[in-house]
Amino acid sequence: MINAYYNGEYGTRETIKVPLTDRAIYFGDGIYEAAIGKNGIIYLEEEHLSRFFKNSNELNLKPNFSKEQLKNILYKLIAECKFECFFIYFQLTRNGKERSHTYTSCDPNLLVTVSEVDSPSPERILRTITLDDRRHSFCGIKTLNLLPSVIASQTASVNNCDESILIKNGTVTECAHSNVFIINEEKLITRPTDGTILPGITRKRLIELAYNNDIAVEERLFGANELLSADEVLITSSSKLCLRVSSVNGKEFKLREDSLGTSLCHLIYRDFIKYTS
Repeated sequence: MINAYYNGEYGTRETIKVPLTDRAIYFGDGIYEAAIGKNGIIYLEEEHLSRFFKNSNELNLKPNFSKEQLKNILYKLIAECKFECFFIYFQLTRNGKERSHTYTSCDPNLLVTVSEVDSPSPERILRTITLDDRRHSFCGIKTLNLLPSVIASQTASVNNCDESILIKNGTVTECAHSNVFIINEEKLITRPTDGTILPGITRKRLIELAYNNDIAVEERLFGANELLSADEVLITSSSKLCLRVSSVNGKEFKLREDSLGTSLCHLIYRDFIKYTS
């Protein structure tokens, strides 16, 4: 099955070869996007593509293809796989001649993979822990330098949790690989996109849906104490949409089927189904 692409070549993840001149290998020198889709349609495709090109510009990565050409590659691969529900990953990396911290302008490398996944479910709940946010200063750009997030995810896993909520200078930032919201007094609260968090596509869509349904939204800083005393905690990501948190550091949250958090999880799930139908 053809499920991968690299610089003009279609193949499988086992047969596609990435050369040592790809600076992702030495430096993580690149950016990526990841999205889910269904019935051959990428959920919120325009938002993902726009962020991809915006991030490439911020890191002086100059694509040798247009947005429309990239869409054609993505959808050709999706059509080849014929998955009902899928996860698509695409990354742009800098090319080079030899290992050197400096670089000269050259055509970048484009890698795309598609895999089959279960359809997201708003019924799933997550257990979490908090950790110090020890990441770099490019949090707002979806770069390939993910070692701190890998360590945070593994720490959550060995503590029988699904995600780590990161805290920096006393305030909550985001999670190892998702955005975090709290709900207090029927208000949806999340950190603003101030450069310390990734401006998540699903995060943005949840806020839009909340506004459209007359739900109060606050983008502001909040700390660990407010997190632990919140009425509800939600996590959003491109692959899981929006899910409720059942515990933080062992502190259990009462999950109600008639709560605002539950309604928001189902709201974005219905948006996903409508978008991909």
